[in-house]
Amino acid sequence: MKRKIFIFLLISIICTVNFMQGSAFAASTPKFQLTADKLELKAGDIITLTMNGSKVNDMYAYEAKFTYDPAKLELTEVKSQLKGFSVAPIKKDKEITIAHTKIGNISGENGDVLIGTLTFKAKESGIAVVNWNAMKVVDSQLQDNSYVVNETASLKISESIVNPVSFTDIKNHWAEASIFEAASKGLISGYPNGKFLPNGSITRIEFAVILSRSLKLEEQEELKFVDASKIPNWAKTDVARSVKAGLIQGYQDNSFRGDQPITRAEIAVMVARSLNLKATDGVKLTFVDSNRIPSWAKDWVELAVDKGIMEGRSGNTFVPNDNATRAEATVMILRLLSLEK
Repeated sequence: MKRKIFIFLLISIICTVNFMQGSAFAASTPKFQLTADKLELKAGDIITLTMNGSKVNDMYAYEAKFTYDPAKLELTEVKSQLKGFSVAPIKKDKEITIAHTKIGNISGENGDVLIGTLTFKAKESGIAVVNWNAMKVVDSQLQDNSYVVNETASLKISESIVNPVSFTDIKNHWAEASIFEAASKGLISGYPNGKFLPNGSITRIEFAVILSRSLKLEEQEELKFVDASKIPNWAKTDVARSVKAGLIQGYQDNSFRGDQPITRAEIAVMVARSLNLKATDGVKLTFVDSNRIPSWAKDWVELAVDKGIMEGRSGNTFVPNDNATRAEATVMILRLLSLEK
């Protein structure tokens, strides 16, 4: 309820019409600047743009409008450096609108102000331009002024070349061909030392991100896990999308435990849920350890196995509580995408 009240108040402030203007012009016109932490990057890299203001006078709330190229950039996070409450960014075609307000009977910001940051992920090569077009500033008396900003950040994005052949530890591995294919498609990547670690475990965060990006999920929701702050910025959007799609959930204590290796039962549930089928659509399992599969996962495991996305291990076992490997995750993603076509 408080969130709804805050949003209503913020929208009311930002949308204040011109009859509230006229008497609050500052002695000097504020200036706004947009700076990037780097101007050259590769596809897949993260770029942060910082909004600064100078000669600001009593800035209690603001609304900022930007344009960008969504084919080349994906907005992953907007963060205001001012105390108060922010409305979730409004994205429409190539335009982004962000808004923030202080709360309570306090004065606005003055002088040189670090306003906030926008974080993007580079999607494909080319020149990507982000333009800060306009800024509406509302003072503590709820009077507003609008300014043309026209600050531009021009970013040069180069191809992120993934060469699976350079992986030094996949030759003759049972999943070598699948790892090669998935890496070529940009679905997975290795480590800076040239290794892929196919038999290494994969965390809940890592698989949530891979699944979200592979399925090109778009809708997301606010993460309310008690340990949400431990989810790194580069993963938050994709984790939020996987949660919104119902592919991954937290635990009974409302924790997410993102750094925890994902088990074979958990990963089977995630891929099966993405099929948009009923959990009971699968067939009964014949693994010798089927009785060890948790009850909450059994129907989903049956579905994942029935659709050919997941298989058992040696000795006709499923070992549901063992950690899923990076190779297994890669193969499952490719099989899932082949069913999606």
